[in-house]
Amino acid sequence: MTVRLPKDEDKHISGTEDIARIMQKVLWRQNKIHRQKEYFWTIGLNAANDIEYIELVTIGTSNRNIVTPVQVLSLAAAKQCHKIVLCHNHPSGNLQPSEADIAFTERMEKAAAILEIELLDHIIITEINYVTI
Repeated sequence: MTVRLPKDEDKHISGTEDIARIMQKVLWRQNKIHRQKEYFWTIGLNAANDIEYIELVTIGTSNRNIVTPVQVLSLAAAKQCHKIVLCHNHPSGNLQPSEADIAFTERMEKAAAILEIELLDHIIITEINYVTI
């Protein structure tokens, strides 16, 4: 599902902080009960670092989300985006990446490279903070 960019945000990205801020706003759109689930998004960027799309790929449970490379990369390939950023939230508030988060990021980096898509970052957000993998 494609997600709209918050109205007060510019589509041009200067860095990770911009994407984290935007994605926290996207997360805050959900009611408090729904924010207790783990969301996984991909953000596609063009060559000028403008956001081409934000896609909600999956909604998981309170501590788990199952995502495949096909789900993550299909829209980027269809829109011919050569850069993507991955983002998911940790409803627990713990920003520490799990071993599964790290392994998934490495796997996605390899899968994206095959399609000549650069994985710029994988951001984990909470309602008030973020960290990158």
